[in-house]
Amino acid sequence: MNKSHFLILTAFFATILFSCSEKKAESTETDPFNELQFEVYDSIMVNVLENVTILDYQEKLDQYLMKEQRGDKVLLVNGKGELLKEVALAGEGPNQIPMIWEGRFFGSDRLIFKEMSATMDFHVFDRDFQKIEKIKGPAVGLNAIFISFFRQTFTTWTEGGEDYILGEEVNSYNPGDVDPEKIGGDFYNEVKTGFLYNSSQDSIKYLSLYSEDWVPRKTNRWIGQSFPFLSFDPKRKKAAVLPPIGDQLFVYDFDGNSLINEKAVALSHPDRDQEIPDPARENQLYPSFSDVKTFGEYQLAIFYTAIPEDVFMEYRSKGEDYYQDPEWRKAQAKYRTPRYIVVKGDQQIGILNELPVAGVVNLGLPDGTLIVKAADGEVERDYNLFYKVRLVEE
Repeated sequence: MNKSHFLILTAFFATILFSCSEKKAESTETDPFNELQFEVYDSIMVNVLENVTILDYQEKLDQYLMKEQRGDKVLLVNGKGELLKEVALAGEGPNQIPMIWEGRFFGSDRLIFKEMSATMDFHVFDRDFQKIEKIKGPAVGLNAIFISFFRQTFTTWTEGGEDYILGEEVNSYNPGDVDPEKIGGDFYNEVKTGFLYNSSQDSIKYLSLYSEDWVPRKTNRWIGQSFPFLSFDPKRKKAAVLPPIGDQLFVYDFDGNSLINEKAVALSHPDRDQEIPDPARENQLYPSFSDVKTFGEYQLAIFYTAIPEDVFMEYRSKGEDYYQDPEWRKAQAKYRTPRYIVVKGDQQIGILNELPVAGVVNLGLPDGTLIVKAADGEVERDYNLFYKVRLVEE
């Protein structure tokens, strides 16, 4: 074969290879607005009088840790919904905590609860709810307290004989030392609202959750605190960080000490077509993100649709107490509806505009399950009905 024929054949095969690789790349592209399907595959009913929420699930024992939404008790419930133990944990006793909101299983033989206080300490209990340890919390100054029945701000796991706590804490800095009115967008460079506790070091390391590629930080633009949400899967060592403002989710690997290998995922939805607002603007006029859940290989970014500005101004013009108007609450229920964006790996794979059942996403599990707490219905105590939902994969 002469040289010219060899070059022609080489170019021919290169063209074929390029064409095949191009088709392969195209086949992996996903329509970000693809409406995904989720299905209910199981449910559990907890027959207790008070309204409860799920704090955590332990697969090894097939047990749920639950808490009364407005009461003092925590509950251990098995996978069939049967009550195993009920303890009044909130209080002033030696085996109580003055005020609690969150809790987790801590290995197979302990439980851990976060105290609502100026320091946000952690209290560790054995399975008989006897207090065995108190861990100094990550809070150093009181900036804000956000209350949600369906969010957990920390994750725990045990590895190599060491205990870990990874989470977010909006009170991790002294507001007197970091004044946004003076430093503006530099706030995002200074403040670290993530934290990591390692029992072998018996200390807390603070982590920045404001990515350098998050648009407000990158442009040094102050748009409000916008404290990022953190979700972590200790099995896969994957973390997801979601600022409420903007259109970006950041995913990371965890190397035992830090969040590494950052990947920015662009988020989009037909109901999220607004520019980042001025911080002085009413927040309900913007479709802010409210949570991120990790379930298996996926992340679920949750937001609520914005109230139209003319509707808001109509009620706002009635006076400062407009939010007490029953009609205003009806307007909120009508216009502020949840929407969902699903991410896998480093890309958005679709959206979900409505859950397959009426309710609120309570918890994501490592096996790909989302647990949805059913909305109030007409059947007695069905407010303690929980659905297990999963993505229908093609």
